[in-house]
Parts: sequence; C-alpha cells; structure tokens
Amino acid sequence: MKNKKIVFANQKGGVGKSTLCILFANYLAFKRKPVCIIDTDLQKTILMQRQKDAEIYQGVEEPYSVQDFDVSEPEVMQQLMDSASEVDGYVLFDSPGNVSEDGLVPLFANADYIICPYEYEDKTLDSTGTFVQVINMLKAHNPDMHAEIFFVPNRIDPRIGTSDEQRMWNETNEIFQQIGKVTPVVNSRATLKRINTFELLATQRQAVQGAFDYMLKRMK
Repeated sequence: MKNKKIVFANQKGGVGKSTLCILFANYLAFKRKPVCIIDTDLQKTILMQRQKDAEIYQGVEEPYSVQDFDVSEPEVMQQLMDSASEVDGYVLFDSPGNVSEDGLVPLFANADYIICPYEYEDKTLDSTGTFVQVINMLKAHNPDMHAEIFFVPNRIDPRIGTSDEQRMWNETNEIFQQIGKVTPVVNSRATLKRINTFELLATQRQAVQGAFDYMLKRMK
C-alpha cells in the first residue's frame, strides 16, 4: 500500500498526543493495516510503554514495531524521513512537545498528515494556536510541504461547559476548520487510560472509532 507519514504534534504537552498515537496504531493493527511507530519525543513515552508491555505479553507477537529516534540535526532527521518514505504502510511519529526544535523541520516538512489533539481549555487553545503559526511559518519556508492537518478534540467531557463556553468551543472548531479538518470528538473515558501497545479493547475502539474513521477516509 502507499506510504503515509503521520506526525502527532502540539506545542502543548499533556493533551494526550502519545496516547492518541498508540491508539491510532492499535486501531490500524486491528484493521490489519501495516503500521509502525517512531518515538521522537524526548520523554520516550511510547517506547517505555512498549518495553513495559513486552514484559507482560511475553511470547505474544508484537502487532507493530516501536522505534525511538533522538531529534538532533536537521540532516539526520531528513535521513530518517527519507528512510520512512520507503516503508510500506503507515509510519506514525510521536513528536516532542517543543515543536521549535530545528531538527523537527524535516519531520513536518516531509509529513503527509499532522494530527493535532487539543482540549477546550484556554492554555491548550493558545498553545494550539502557536503550533498552527509554527506550521504556517514552516510552509512559507518550505514550498513543497504538503501535510494536511487533522485537529482532534480530545479527552472532552460532554457534561461540562456553560452556554458561553460551548459557543466559544464551536467558534474554535470553525477556526480550525479553515486551517485543516476537525474530527469528531474523542470523549474522556476511563478505558482510554488503560491502553497498551499490544491490544485494543472493544471499549477503546468504540471511543476512538468516530475520529479515526473520519481521518482514515480522508487519508488518500
């Protein structure tokens, strides 16, 4: 199948970026799609999760590979992206929280899709706005950059929000729709805090299906 390089990113930490990356990999593996993860986040959250899971699931074949890569010089990152382009299937990248690192320029410049999770919270929305500015600046300096952005309202509690807040959230979605595509909401659920890199629970699949199917249908 066609190679697809997908970067999970946001300037704001703690919005569920790594969790969403694992869930997307699990969802693709569930659908029998070839997928791998390259963890470039300095915290190595996904790599450590895989190492922990491997001890629990001893003897079970890994559904996909997880590799780590330290963001350093742009030339080194470019080599990584060139190699990733030769892989059949979906190559997912978990990016560092600070997207201003020089080494990350080739990551975004060569990506096919950028998945940006966000929450309806002032600091997160401000950071997401900063992230969009960084991406627009990169596009201005890299005319060949073609990545499409999917904004994912993530870990949303549908029980909260005044009428004014709901209006502001809808206006936020409308702004993001002008920049990329806004997926259906991924609600906050306890089952999404119990993820691992070996299997996808039915309750987890139900929680992410709307957002993930929306993206997959639009990934050419």
